[in-house]
Amino acid sequence: MATETILTTARASLERVQNFEPKELARTLDLGRQLNFEEIVEPAERLVALYKRISLVTLNDLVDSQLQQIGSQADADFNRFKEILNFSADQSNASGVRATLISQMLKAYEATFPVLWQYIAYGVATATDASVIEGRARSVLQSIEDKAEKLSESLADRDNEAQQILVHIQQVAAEHGVSQQAQYFKDRADEHSASSDNWRTATGVSVAITIIFAVLSAFAFKLDWMKAISSWDAAEFISGKILVFVTLAAVVALCAKNFLAHQHNAILNRHRQTALQTYKVLVDAGASGGSQDIVLAYAAACIFGAQETGFAKDSGEGAGKSVLELMTKSVVSGTKA
Repeated sequence: MATETILTTARASLERVQNFEPKELARTLDLGRQLNFEEIVEPAERLVALYKRISLVTLNDLVDSQLQQIGSQADADFNRFKEILNFSADQSNASGVRATLISQMLKAYEATFPVLWQYIAYGVATATDASVIEGRARSVLQSIEDKAEKLSESLADRDNEAQQILVHIQQVAAEHGVSQQAQYFKDRADEHSASSDNWRTATGVSVAITIIFAVLSAFAFKLDWMKAISSWDAAEFISGKILVFVTLAAVVALCAKNFLAHQHNAILNRHRQTALQTYKVLVDAGASGGSQDIVLAYAAACIFGAQETGFAKDSGEGAGKSVLELMTKSVVSGTKA
């Protein structure tokens, strides 16, 4: 088994040569036509291609001495590249140094191939070995299965979160809907409360007028211009007072009845509003679907059942109650069944 440090060093040396760009060696722009290295670009490309045939995965199977051999050879060839890149036209004997570098570069492939061919062959044999391919395929499949399992778990968790969010949204929407419907009863209750206040005032005013008229009538005979001269005048005066009293009494009764009716309807709509806002608590507290249906039926009877309006005794209460009673009985009988 290879040492980790030697393996890392050999891999770094090999990768450095494999990633090298041979066209950088030409240097035609800075060295001109006479001193450039354009003629060694092709041999350098051939040499780099030879290194690229060695798979980095193959290095894991080699021993330290083999890794050191590959690393040393890669460093030597890379140093040739580096010397060409560092070549300067101003140095002494530039032409001689250039010729030496070109000669070394042209012979580099012949010197490197005998060192690397066996590792290239081993890498090819490993890549085409059926058992190795099968092992790698199993490894890849296992990796895919693990990722798929993790992805499935993640999707399941997100699905649960989405379901919880959906349930919460539905609950909020339902509560908002209930609150919105309860607002209608609140509006009617406010309207009846305002009307009852007006009729309370009218009742008080009519009662006050009646009392004032009664007091004035009691002392009217003391006024000279209102004294009865004859029996006929007395009868007319008494009948007039009776007619006025009856009219005032009817006005007082009408105002009081309207006050009580609007007050009754205000309280009734407040009760319906409260029932609509709180029935969900009773439904949620039901242990079974049957009990919940019973609660809903009685809540519907309380909320939507016809009630006395206060203006007339017979207000169609019987029809509405009979329908709700039938619905309640059907729910109860279905639960028992």
